[in-house]
Amino acid sequence: MAVKKILVIDDQPEILEILSEILEILGHEVHAITTGNDLEKIFDSHDIDIVISDYQMPDMTGYDISKIIKEKYPSVKVYIVSGYHSVLSEEKMSKYGVSGLLDKPFKMEELKEILKD
Repeated sequence: MAVKKILVIDDQPEILEILSEILEILGHEVHAITTGNDLEKIFDSHDIDIVISDYQMPDMTGYDISKIIKEKYPSVKVYIVSGYHSVLSEEKMSKYGVSGLLDKPFKMEELKEILKD
């Protein structure tokens, strides 16, 4: 599996830290932020392949983040992590350019699967 440059976004620092550590153990380069307001800064200084974002955060949703990223960086894959299955419809995911969903709690195999391509 090729090394991916991954941006993880979650407003809960402990989840951000755990997910970042797992991705690093899997051999990927990880950048982590707690707010979508820092997207520009990260994308200006790093080539990002994949974004894994929490769905519900105080400043914006995973859909908002995906929309912003897809407008400027259409090749970046965006995955949303959520426990709110009912609000994440296939139609909305397609509309905002979301590549996939990781349901909380997700299994390690699910995480590895999104990192394959």
